[in-house]
Amino acid sequence: MLRLKMVNEEKELMSYHEYKRRVKKITEELKREKKKTINKSKKSENLLKLEEELNRLIVLYNNKGSNNNKRGEGEEEKEEIEKDNNLSFTDNLYSYNEISKKMLKNKKKTQLKELEEELNEKSKNKIGEVEYNELLEILKKLNKTIYSIAPDGNCLYESILHQLRQRRTNNYEFSRRDFLNQLSEDNFSLEKVDLKNYENKKNFDFTIFTDINPYDLNSEILRFLTAIYILQNEEIFKYFIYNEDDYADNDVYFSYCQGITNGVYGSEIEIKALSNILQKKITVFDTNMNISYGEDYEKELFICFHHNLYALGKHYNSVIDLQT
Repeated sequence: MLRLKMVNEEKELMSYHEYKRRVKKITEELKREKKKTINKSKKSENLLKLEEELNRLIVLYNNKGSNNNKRGEGEEEKEEIEKDNNLSFTDNLYSYNEISKKMLKNKKKTQLKELEEELNEKSKNKIGEVEYNELLEILKKLNKTIYSIAPDGNCLYESILHQLRQRRTNNYEFSRRDFLNQLSEDNFSLEKVDLKNYENKKNFDFTIFTDINPYDLNSEILRFLTAIYILQNEEIFKYFIYNEDDYADNDVYFSYCQGITNGVYGSEIEIKALSNILQKKITVFDTNMNISYGEDYEKELFICFHHNLYALGKHYNSVIDLQT
């Protein structure tokens, strides 16, 4: 009972800095002791005690950190503990630390995934669930099913990316570097894009995106490409964007393109633009009807459209083949 009380008191009283100081001290002793026994087949009793003490200290402090209610402090401590765990004290201890770190990362990933799934389920509504199930039945007859994409505002672009990656080939002529070379940049950020610079720039080469590695793309790049493609092809899209009252107002057209880069949800206009940029036929499944964009293109991508799946409104998912 007395030892248990002392351990509990030690857990409560030991600060992070004290923990770090003690870890450092034991680590140095371990290194010195290991040098002494490097040519011996068995570990010395002192070395075993040091390893045991260090393992006990790490477990003790990790348990203390898991009960910490202060989010900021807990996160900071966790990051520092992970850094400390990277030290290679002994073969056994190294393995112990690696396993602990992997377990911590896997646990965090699992928790985030579960939270995301829970939020997605809560945001669904009954009408949307009926529609979802109807669409599942339609796709099942075509030996296809729905692959869920997160409802984060980029669902159209993420659905297209998923399709490109599902239908990837082994060799691609172009890469992200070719895209960056066009911009004369070392990296890309949608926040730094000024669409005015591309309004009259007609020499942007979209052809590289017909054979670019899809893992070199992301939703930001697809939004950027869609915006400047629509901006530079007003004759194709103006009848879908202008109302009768603002037909001659260029600001309306530019604002629409600007909205794409600012995170506005994608629609049929953006799908048509992406079809032309990627030179892929894009078929959209719907409970009402199926629509294909870019009928002349040989390769095809499949996505589906939900009118009422989530509380926020419309949503796109990817469509994949059923596993046989």
